[in-house]
Amino acid sequence: MRKLTFVHRKSLQFDHPVFAHSFSLRLIPLTNSRQIISNVSYSIQPSEHSRMVQDGRGHSLCIGDCDAEHMDFYYEVSGTAWVSDTPYVDGPIHAMYRFPSALTGIGSGLRTFYEQHRLALEAPALTRASAWMQAVYAHFCYTPGATSVSTTAEDAAALGMGVCQDYAHMMIALCRMDHIPARYVAGYLVGEGETHAWLEIYDGARWVGMDPTHNRMVGDQYISIIFGRDYNDCILDKGFFRSTQNKPVLQTQQVHVSVFDAVNHNSNSKDDNL
Repeated sequence: MRKLTFVHRKSLQFDHPVFAHSFSLRLIPLTNSRQIISNVSYSIQPSEHSRMVQDGRGHSLCIGDCDAEHMDFYYEVSGTAWVSDTPYVDGPIHAMYRFPSALTGIGSGLRTFYEQHRLALEAPALTRASAWMQAVYAHFCYTPGATSVSTTAEDAAALGMGVCQDYAHMMIALCRMDHIPARYVAGYLVGEGETHAWLEIYDGARWVGMDPTHNRMVGDQYISIIFGRDYNDCILDKGFFRSTQNKPVLQTQQVHVSVFDAVNHNSNSKDDNL
């Protein structure tokens, strides 16, 4: 297993004070048959009350609040991940991963693409999924800023450009059309310097990680944080607050993610002003 160390920081600045701020943060990556997470520490500022809970899919969720007025919000999580060089993950299958979701709905464009590229259903699920991965990779031009977090698979496919979540959404939509259960995964990837998205398909016995953005199987450079039907199920942080002024609050965000090879001490990091 490969030993990786990760650090994820995010800060928010508000243009005027806010209060009654409630938040929910998915800070801690999963421990499963492919990875073991240890030495986790996290910090949230400001936070008057917080606690860790677990959602229905087994993800850790930090919920809390801050009633006092503030103009900044910050969190940081760090830890160690022992990751196997395998794409396979044990776990049960749920029916919701067989059907379209809000961001993976099927329109005429995806139906046409499906008919042009599909293999015979007699082929094994992994063989068909691998063909979809290659087709999606060839179809897209990686273009930051061309899409948003609300862009659907249908719209991204029509554009032919997007980022990792668009690649994942399109491939998930095609796999589900092809009777292959598929789920969205958010996490970290060595060399990316920011959060990344890929997917897992169910081959009849276990989940298999596939990354259409890079046209490859998931390996020991990937750390999974959360999985779900699509991006909407995998938002890492949510918050609600009240403004001290009778006008919308303008926010400035900064995100920093680093993933270190704990043995070779190599790292990749990037600061994003979102």
